[in-house]
Amino acid sequence: MTEELVIVERRGRVSTFTISRPDKLNSVNPEIMLRLGDTLTALKEEDEVRAVVIRGSGSQAFSSGYDIGRIGGVPQEGGPRGNPLEYGLAAIVSCPYPVIAMVYGYALGAGCHLAATCDLCIAADTALFGMPPAKLGLVYPLEGYQQFVSRVGPSYAKQFFLTGRQFSAQQAKEMGLVHQVVAEAELEATVYQLAEEIAEENAPLSMKGSKLIINKLAAGPLTEEDEQEFRRWMAQAFMSEDAREARAAFKEKRKPLFKGR
Repeated sequence: MTEELVIVERRGRVSTFTISRPDKLNSVNPEIMLRLGDTLTALKEEDEVRAVVIRGSGSQAFSSGYDIGRIGGVPQEGGPRGNPLEYGLAAIVSCPYPVIAMVYGYALGAGCHLAATCDLCIAADTALFGMPPAKLGLVYPLEGYQQFVSRVGPSYAKQFFLTGRQFSAQQAKEMGLVHQVVAEAELEATVYQLAEEIAEENAPLSMKGSKLIINKLAAGPLTEEDEQEFRRWMAQAFMSEDAREARAAFKEKRKPLFKGR
């Protein structure tokens, strides 16, 4: 069943996860979120893909939100993997390499939350973002509020959740949710140019360490154990083959060939 709802493709070191429900404006459901979590977990274990793009099928919507008919059953439908929405989003956070949201059209509710959880968000100038729980008589899961407060701050988080309004891509960029806004016709090329640059030109250990450190800093006060872990990452990267390769490539005026060790 999930095969019909999701398309996973790989080109070089870039993997694409496409939500394929165009007739439902790519609304997500437990099956899709479980597949997202499983896919990213597998990529993490393989450690071959160095950038991931998440998109919706077509250009009408990135994702219009969570399938309303399945909301009541969300907490029970993940089995040993727990809540499907939390499982899929947590896999984005724990993915060692950058995850990029490519947003056409609507990114609403859980779709907006999905985009906000990605490390980078690039949107077409026609995209619309919104969190409509207030218009549905719902209180969103705690993790969603935490993510928005972390991403855009409490003031803009209130604007999203208390108004229920939809915001343009440019407005979302000004709030800090979107990193770059481009013309709709240029979105795909822009996203994949960035993904391929990240995957082919950046050192894997550096990206892993940087993402881990930034996520820890965003989560709250650091422990002494956290700081020790960060120092280990710095030392490991400094002594790595990739660091030596980068220095050699700089001297030889060529691009480095990173191996992730």
